[in-house]
Amino acid sequence: MKYLIVIIIIIIFTIASYVRLAHVHPLFNIPDSNSNQLSSNGFVFIKTYSGSTDELYKIITNIALATPRTLLLSNDPLQFVTRSKLLGFPDITAIVIQDKTLIIYATSVFGRFDFGVNRARALRWISLIKNSLPMDPNLD
Repeated sequence: MKYLIVIIIIIIFTIASYVRLAHVHPLFNIPDSNSNQLSSNGFVFIKTYSGSTDELYKIITNIALATPRTLLLSNDPLQFVTRSKLLGFPDITAIVIQDKTLIIYATSVFGRFDFGVNRARALRWISLIKNSLPMDPNLD
């Protein structure tokens, strides 16, 4: 029985270490949608806006990097990796701007269920962006 417990602890430690130390690669397939949706692998949020694209990218970058445990993953397209507090599970948030439309795609790297943290982070970023730039009031 002692050996079984030790083996289980070793397996759990190994999996936790793998997740914590895993190298995260940028996403290549970012959804392009016409409405907000919760996909099987993440959360997609669409907002129209008015203003400078460069200014929007700068504000989003500042907001994202101010989020705890978040680092820049890629500049083209703009992507950030945010790790969970306890085990360091990585989540990727991709930002795409097309035709005055801001697309935020937040997804987990491991697993399919994220307890709503990706959706909450995307909505929090949208709220902060909304305070910084003129957004279309018809889209909430």
